[in-house]
Amino acid sequence: MRTAFIFFLAALFVMSSPGASASPATFVTALPVARNQGLFRFNAEPGFGPSGCRSLQFPVNFAYGATPTWSLFVTANQGVLSLDHNPSTFGAGDALVFIRNTLFKIDKPRSTFRVAPLAGASLPTGQNRYTVNGALAPGPLQASSGTVDPYAGVTFGYNNPLFGAAWDATYLDNRAASTGYTPGSQFDADGEMEIRLFPFHLPEEGLPRNLALSIEGNYQDQGTSHVNGLPTAASANKTYKQDAIFEWATLHWEIGAGEQISVMQDFETPHPITARSRTYLFLEYYVSMPGWRRRRNR
Repeated sequence: MRTAFIFFLAALFVMSSPGASASPATFVTALPVARNQGLFRFNAEPGFGPSGCRSLQFPVNFAYGATPTWSLFVTANQGVLSLDHNPSTFGAGDALVFIRNTLFKIDKPRSTFRVAPLAGASLPTGQNRYTVNGALAPGPLQASSGTVDPYAGVTFGYNNPLFGAAWDATYLDNRAASTGYTPGSQFDADGEMEIRLFPFHLPEEGLPRNLALSIEGNYQDQGTSHVNGLPTAASANKTYKQDAIFEWATLHWEIGAGEQISVMQDFETPHPITARSRTYLFLEYYVSMPGWRRRRNR
């Protein structure tokens, strides 16, 4: 575990180093959004693990730049979950809504740097009381926390014509529901470094289509879960995952595909349901949105 944690810190250091417009695939908090610009992202995320643990998630993200510094983000989750000896569950998960404010920025002719805190909440739009043969289904088959949960964090981003980097740290305070399953509170730290592979030289004017490689890392520390309001013994866990994703981008849209593997998994329970790998496929589309008009006093 110690070696994996040191590797995680080293990866974050590399990903936070100065590095085209970074667009992380595994986390959306640092996505670049301009004023009066809307961003739609559609993901397909198949996941595979031992013991017949399978999942296919379809998160949909929307972001809107209300001003040069304020942005609104909405994430809707839905998908299919399956586990050996249990029926599959299908439906919506929790929805995440938050606002982001660019608190500090440095703009230069060939680079940008941003620091932006964010705050919002996770809304219980899914089900946290799925049952199997009259008993509450295992946690991995539950799609919701069952409560409104505060969410906060901070993101950093750096971009120049060749490299991009992004990093975030967020905390979701999952409050125990009186009935059903509630996952533990969750701390996440994610990092990304992106390098343009093609074209090798950008033209003097315009933005051509380009191919980039994104290397990302995801650390998660999840606390004790609850069932019917009572803590579940040996349910906390820590994980670190590494990702490699290719992204093809144009002025208005971007597609990406890659793979995520587990590097470190530290579970308190002696027989955890672990994840081995996950595939990332996404389509990202930018559109112009109506701007806010200020009324002038006459």
